[in-house]
Amino acid sequence: TSSTTDIRHFQLSIFGQDKPILENQLPRRLPLDPRAETPIRADRSSIFYRRWLRAKNVAYGTLAQAG
Repeated sequence: TSSTTDIRHFQLSIFGQDKPILENQLPRRLPLDPRAETPIRADRSSIFYRRWLRAKNVAYGTLAQAG
């Protein structure tokens, strides 16, 4: 079994790999309008996350819906 320290080091390693990708993401703000991008099957969790943000009326760091 993995210790808490091992798990934490693993998570920090993953976060370290993701950080440069996220910092260079364009557009910097997350579009909530489903028409702004063409999703693929791998985007399913992102789609549900964006729906959740809309349901919670989260607007900070997001792009306004097209319309």
